[in-house]
Amino acid sequence: MTVISRAARLLAGLALLSAASSALSAQPGPPGRALSLEDALTLATGTSETIGLARAGVQRAVGGQYQARSALLPQINTALNYQRQLQNQFQAITQRFAPADGGTGGPPADSGGGGDGFADSPIARIFASPYTVTFTAQASQQLFDGGRAIAGTRAARAQRNAAEIGITTAEAQVQLDVTQAYYDAVLSDRLVAIAESSFVQSERTLRQVQLTYDVGNTSEFELLRARVTRDNQRPGVLQTRTQRTGAYLRLKQLLDLPLDDALTLTSPIVEAPVDAPVAPSAPVTTMVVDAEAALATDPRVRSAVAEVVATVDTSANQRLAIKQVEQNVEASRQQFRAAKAARWPSLSISTTYQRFAYPDDGLPRSLNDFFPNWTVGAGLSVPIFSGGRLKGEVLAAEALYDESRLRLAQAREAAALDARLQVEQFEASQAAWLASVGTAAVAQRAYEIAEVRFTEGLSTQVELSESRVQWQQALANRAQAARDLQVARVRLSLLRALPITAPGATTGAATAAPAGAAPGPNTRSAGAPAGGPTQPGTPGGGTD
Repeated sequence: MTVISRAARLLAGLALLSAASSALSAQPGPPGRALSLEDALTLATGTSETIGLARAGVQRAVGGQYQARSALLPQINTALNYQRQLQNQFQAITQRFAPADGGTGGPPADSGGGGDGFADSPIARIFASPYTVTFTAQASQQLFDGGRAIAGTRAARAQRNAAEIGITTAEAQVQLDVTQAYYDAVLSDRLVAIAESSFVQSERTLRQVQLTYDVGNTSEFELLRARVTRDNQRPGVLQTRTQRTGAYLRLKQLLDLPLDDALTLTSPIVEAPVDAPVAPSAPVTTMVVDAEAALATDPRVRSAVAEVVATVDTSANQRLAIKQVEQNVEASRQQFRAAKAARWPSLSISTTYQRFAYPDDGLPRSLNDFFPNWTVGAGLSVPIFSGGRLKGEVLAAEALYDESRLRLAQAREAAALDARLQVEQFEASQAAWLASVGTAAVAQRAYEIAEVRFTEGLSTQVELSESRVQWQQALANRAQAARDLQVARVRLSLLRALPITAPGATTGAATAAPAGAAPGPNTRSAGAPAGGPTQPGTPGGGTD
């Protein structure tokens, strides 16, 4: 009867602990705005500054393309000019030689000549008018420039393509960042629940020891040890709560939400099913000791990795970052051609049509007051000596072209390495998750046995505390492993659009853009993949 009653008390205590843990997990914080992962991704896409910068880069590249293409098209301009002369030399001449009696104008009396009054003639009035109205229409067309305009247009188009690829890359990076931040916040909720449940267990043990101490069955040393064990759990709980606050603030910052708003995350970390978990009652001798051999032979790991990798194209040439660098290489090549074409002569034609009016009272009365002037011309420009400027531009453009090709080679090597590392990371995350499930089950069974032994007086409080800490560590490692597995799966699914994260990766090429054209944007590198399981209370271990 005694064993049955003790077992009943143990089961009741475990049920109470499980209920408390579930309640803590279901209510990670104050109620607030319900936010799923899908909602967070949608919200981030519309408010992300990174995506906004990428879109601004596309707009800048489009503007550069318009500017470069304008060199191939006719240039037409019009102008209307109104001028009022304060002093006019022809008016002064007319007044000086006008007749003194106000009659018909003519040459001075001492000139000995006759005349019919030049000062009153229409030509004199036109030249003497202080007002001038001029309408000008001018058109020009470049006929030959050695291919500079065509090369500049092609370079601008390549830069626009690179900028458009940058939008997709930025969107993929934002999705990964938000997913990591979201799962970090969910993980922090879980770690807080684990820490608080461990504190509840320590508190319950302290009450049991206090009870046995009051009846004289336990020494004061055991009571003090139980109190110290309980008190040592407080810093861990406070630390996990602080880290949870930081994780939520990071998520709100990415989503551009007010930092004071309360959130309730509704998308849990999906824990992948396990085909054959280690049973809590499995003999210790059946457990695999060699971890390296387990990773190499476990068919569940290999099958899961093969299934995911089969749906992802990991070839380097399919990475958008590589395509972006290729567009930058094409832009630098066209700019190199444009620099060499500057040594060729340039030929253009132009025409100018003008209408002049010289009203007496400030404004012309009709179109008949305007007089036409139309010219047509052709121009040939031949660079003979530029002081080394053209040679310097060619050398600089050639150097940029060589640099862009070398960056492309580096990016391809880094992309191949990055894909291999991401697959290895996913395989390691899958194996860590499978191992953490079995470890958590064994640790839970060990704690149950340790609690029974402690209740029966067959073990010490040290053994119970160690078992509790190991169980807590196993639960935290399992939650961390589930988070890392989810992030690794998302990262692998977005691999084609993500920037290259391998060491030494260069996903952009600096190019000498023509005037008004935008260079191809350099995509930033994401952080390294998340590391393995961490200590309890440290969500998001690694450098995501």
